[in-house]
Amino acid sequence: MSNRLLVSFSGGRSSARMAKLIKDEWSDLFELAFVFANTGKEKFQTLRFVDRCDREWSLGIVWVEAVVNETGIACTHKIVDYATASRNGEPFKAVIQKYGIPNMNYLHCTRELKANAIRSYLQSIGWSDYTIAQGMRADEPRRTKPKDGVIYPLASTWPMTKSQILDWWKEQPFDLGLLDYQGNCDCCHKKHLPKLVRIAQEDAHLFDWWSQMEEKYGLAGHNVDGTPRRFYRGHRSAKDIVALSKILTVPPLPFEEEDAGCSESCEAFV
Repeated sequence: MSNRLLVSFSGGRSSARMAKLIKDEWSDLFELAFVFANTGKEKFQTLRFVDRCDREWSLGIVWVEAVVNETGIACTHKIVDYATASRNGEPFKAVIQKYGIPNMNYLHCTRELKANAIRSYLQSIGWSDYTIAQGMRADEPRRTKPKDGVIYPLASTWPMTKSQILDWWKEQPFDLGLLDYQGNCDCCHKKHLPKLVRIAQEDAHLFDWWSQMEEKYGLAGHNVDGTPRRFYRGHRSAKDIVALSKILTVPPLPFEEEDAGCSESCEAFV
């Protein structure tokens, strides 16, 4: 491991628990950088939570947003804060305009909006050799496979399960304020259908932005067969999800299916 440790702060409960442990236990062992990448589609509770964690625990979280560049150049970054962070999908829209609609076949949203923006920031401060800490837990074996330069402290050093994380947060003076199925990114395409339908049943207007992106930029980016892209599995559109929400009965919570990386939050380095 490098003596420089990037703490990738996703904005979820597990990520925050990891950040607190690293701050308390490893501050003397590593040069630490706590970084949060804002896509512009995080729920307001997420932004409030990241800010509160930062203030309560003196983490020094750096907020970054992706800056889209010319063809062939990966996203760089700009630094924002809680007050100036985008709240209407601006970075996400810029990425869609260049790369097209992301979905399970085109996973450039996480790459450009999070990973590349964070790497750009670290490069700007002279970091080239560092280890990445991510908040996957001991009960997420599919998400904690060995990867060069990445560690999962909640699966190894301080192994914890979701229930243990939730129990810890019940004892804290503040919390994220979101149910797991709601996630940080409001209508993320990585969510499985029951969760998307439940979200649409609670607030169908959340899908308006996603529908607008499909209508305007369905043919943006590299489309192999010229078919307009859609966000969701089964070539479903945002409007399809809303339509299904009016006729489907969603199974009781909690949903047990795997969520391809969006059960609670979307990690930057997957």
